[in-house]
Amino acid sequence: MKIIEIDLNYIANEESVIALGNFDGVHRGHIALINKAIENAKKLNIKSSLLLFNEHTDNLVKVGKKEIITTNKTKFEILENLGIDLIYLINFTKEFMSYSPIKFLDCFLAKNLKIKGVVVGYDYTYGYKKSGNVEFLKKNKYLFESVEVIDQISYNGEKISSSLIRKLIESGKIKEANFLLSRPYKLIGKIIHAKGLGKKMGYPTANLELIDNFVIPKFGVYDTDIIIKGKRYKASTNIGTNPTVEHDGVKIEAHILDFTKDIYGDSVELELLNFVRPELKFNNIEDLFSQIAKDVLITRNR
Repeated sequence: MKIIEIDLNYIANEESVIALGNFDGVHRGHIALINKAIENAKKLNIKSSLLLFNEHTDNLVKVGKKEIITTNKTKFEILENLGIDLIYLINFTKEFMSYSPIKFLDCFLAKNLKIKGVVVGYDYTYGYKKSGNVEFLKKNKYLFESVEVIDQISYNGEKISSSLIRKLIESGKIKEANFLLSRPYKLIGKIIHAKGLGKKMGYPTANLELIDNFVIPKFGVYDTDIIIKGKRYKASTNIGTNPTVEHDGVKIEAHILDFTKDIYGDSVELELLNFVRPELKFNNIEDLFSQIAKDVLITRNR
């Protein structure tokens, strides 16, 4: 797979069939779309491609940084496993936002990127103020050898979308979110020093400082896996404000089972597998650590 950073003047070297969308999360709906682009590219004996933005498009048009489900690095790993040949990576600039729908289809896709086939979701929009839609694309399909629109893919009667997955994560419904993602929801960060209370009580924790603006799950305890230098370990992880002893901001604290190595400063990946219980305030430290013992047992016995 090639990752090619481009601007609006870039001229592609290879013809391709492109999948278009925001691809935040690369969920089951996105995967169906991507697989169709790969299939159509093989029929035409050319490359499959995908257009990605360096940042979520909402970050340029809305106030406040969008909470992400996946980093671009994670997207690249997923897309390579799916079999995409080319990723065109571009900044979502005000100039790009101002493109008319026909300029986007004709000048940018057909002429500059040498796109021969397009695959989009039924609700895909593009161009100035999202004025381009699937109907406009179909009217101008003469620009390409093939245009394919993927119908809505639903789960329990609701459209599979990044917004739905965000809601599930924020509600602690992590198993459902993972099903729609087709993999565990993952937080990425580095291990930092904290107060060390858990260590004193026999339950040392690895405290995670996130590298990006991830969607924060419902506060509580999760059964998790933590990946350190390519190795996977079981971990019981608390996400929240730790109201019994601290109240000083959101913390992500993973008690890694049967692990004693010093990993301060290391980058790790934390995969959320199941929601164990909501965040609770205990009457005293002893009650807190009695509950932690029960939480750890759930992770150990899974």
